[in-house]
Amino acid sequence: MRHNPRRGLTEVRTLCFCLLISAQVLAAQSPKPTHERADQPANSRLPEVHLDGHYFVRDGKRFIPVGAHWVPAKAAMQWPMEWDPKDIEADFAKMHQLGYSIVRLDMLWAWFEPRPGDYNPGAFQQLDYLVSLAHKYQIYLHPSLFIGGEVGEAYWDVPWRHGRHPHADPDMLHLETNLAAEFGRHYANESAIIAWDLTDEPPFWIVDGQTSDAMAINWTRLIVDGIRQYDKLHPIVVGTSGQETSHGPFRADDIAQFVDFFSVHPFTLYAPDLFPDALLSARGTYGAAFEIALSQGVGRPVMIHEMGASTAQFSPERVAAYDRAQIYSGLGTGSIGVDLWCYTDASPAQFHKAPYLRTPQETGWGMTTWDRQDKPLAKEFEKLSQIVGRLDLTGISPSPADIGIVIPDEWAKPHGDFSHFGLSGPEVVPYVSLADADAIPGRPQPDASAANRWLMSSALTTFIIARRAGLKADFPREYADWAKRPMLFMPSPITSTGDPFLTHVHSDFYEKARKYVENGGFLYASVASDGAIPEMASLFGARLVDRAISSEITLKFVAPFGDFKPGDTLHYIVPSATTESWGTLLEVTTGKIIAVDQDGHPALVANTLGSGKTLLSAYPLEHYLAGVPAVFDKPEYTHRIYAGFRDWAGVKPVFHADRPTVEVSTLNGDRRGYVVVVNHSDQTENVKISTTIPARAVTRVSPEGSKPITMDGPSWRIDLGPYEGAIVEWKQ
Repeated sequence: MRHNPRRGLTEVRTLCFCLLISAQVLAAQSPKPTHERADQPANSRLPEVHLDGHYFVRDGKRFIPVGAHWVPAKAAMQWPMEWDPKDIEADFAKMHQLGYSIVRLDMLWAWFEPRPGDYNPGAFQQLDYLVSLAHKYQIYLHPSLFIGGEVGEAYWDVPWRHGRHPHADPDMLHLETNLAAEFGRHYANESAIIAWDLTDEPPFWIVDGQTSDAMAINWTRLIVDGIRQYDKLHPIVVGTSGQETSHGPFRADDIAQFVDFFSVHPFTLYAPDLFPDALLSARGTYGAAFEIALSQGVGRPVMIHEMGASTAQFSPERVAAYDRAQIYSGLGTGSIGVDLWCYTDASPAQFHKAPYLRTPQETGWGMTTWDRQDKPLAKEFEKLSQIVGRLDLTGISPSPADIGIVIPDEWAKPHGDFSHFGLSGPEVVPYVSLADADAIPGRPQPDASAANRWLMSSALTTFIIARRAGLKADFPREYADWAKRPMLFMPSPITSTGDPFLTHVHSDFYEKARKYVENGGFLYASVASDGAIPEMASLFGARLVDRAISSEITLKFVAPFGDFKPGDTLHYIVPSATTESWGTLLEVTTGKIIAVDQDGHPALVANTLGSGKTLLSAYPLEHYLAGVPAVFDKPEYTHRIYAGFRDWAGVKPVFHADRPTVEVSTLNGDRRGYVVVVNHSDQTENVKISTTIPARAVTRVSPEGSKPITMDGPSWRIDLGPYEGAIVEWKQ
């Protein structure tokens, strides 16, 4: 579904009236299996699919399913009631032609359960027919259950909900669990289903802002248990959109123990706080990779579920380029599949009624026109399908990260969890925090949205700058295994203090960080004027003195660092007169000043501790860049600081491009693997890729096959058009 998350609930309108039909109509419109089933050629049944921890597997071979969400052009969300088997089969034939291997579709709740506990046999017969089409056209089904919001601002309610909360009301939970079990009972052994999606984009908009972490956790556990009562075969996901970046209750950290994989819906155009850019931009085309990496930090594989833009708002060519760059960037990060929004535009006949009547942008999201003509995205998708179909993923896994960007425990844990607070046993005087609503019954949860935006925008900026410096970044949680990374990055506000606490690490983190550095780790941190690092001088060779208030910052290098020479400068605009934007005055102890600010005060301080090194910025550089529109679409050189630290630390990426605009990521196996390169700029690039391993041959994977690339020692060159991606296989 596509929607602007800032819409008020006043815009949400339930359309359940179109689902309130009599039992006689249900029976009259049910499909007749003996006449309407698709013919199934011999031996055409789809093989069962499972997850092996990294990728989907069928017939013992890994594969990356690709496709899109299906909402028919003519009937739209009324397709179960306006049942047209011939038109539906024509859609499947077209999707097969485009190379689909997966299609996600909606199980309208009110159609399957028109009355509480009373299931519509006609709805299951329709799903049986879709299963037969899946086998015939070799396209796996990915059903999404309990559809609430889908298509713009619409909410597809059940007529018998009567205002009850679908994530909290006991009766609703009981009914939802039973329906999930019914799906599991019907299709426990059906190989045409690749996975169950518990629902699309929770929390449902009709109860937006009313779902807590505990509700999301309990709901997910119950629905999964309902399916697993009968179905042990199919992987399970919850189709979430922006739950990680918005710190929503269905974020990966809350539901990880119940689901088999995660999904992301990286609609960057609906997140201007994180992506203040044009649709087709460097920052925007990193959206999928960023959300995938953020979710992967909890230890599950991740799939791109929905992504795209409407050609009612953007040119078809730019939409195609936007999706293409994001898909390749996501695949390089480790995405296990791609399922775009969506297959087709809406028919003009739909423009006259809600929801399309009220949401003109929803009419043009398809990769085909309503009458099945290819748009530019369809042509790009067909080539992508052929390329990923040629990949041999045996023994392949995403490369480990060079940089860990630490996600604070207070952000990751469920709200109200005191497990890492250092308290043990009964307390004579109990600890109660005003910041934890769950500790005080009836107290509303504090609004942490501004703090979350601060953290996420800084994390996104760091992620992109790292990529521009040739470094892969991921997001280990504070109490996870971050010490395995060669480098650790802590951009402000991770180094901050204050309320709410979700933006910064705990005080005792720095004891662990000091041991990490002493044992050979490399730690970078930036601080703002609200920073607080216990015993800071022993770690960074400098300590905080006071706030440094300025509206503009100029860093002047006074010592060689990376490719910086003394006298080189970098310039930044301070976005606001607030403590999170001001810098700090530093007093240097054992550290070495690398750069000073416009007033001659220390701005970058390098320090050696044990076998490791640290680099400290007195200003929150990542925060400054986060709010600058189109900042990476013009010359920007902060990545040279990261690259300088990389070189000083001696961290050498296995594959590296000579252009910061070209992202390089790797999928590694035993003496072979794939390099995924993405041009995040609007210029054609002839880029040089260099490697530190003895690769003897490289070939570019194309729709037609593999094309050898001539190597020049440990490097080769490749041409990439604007926002183009490519996959290169390497062998030792």
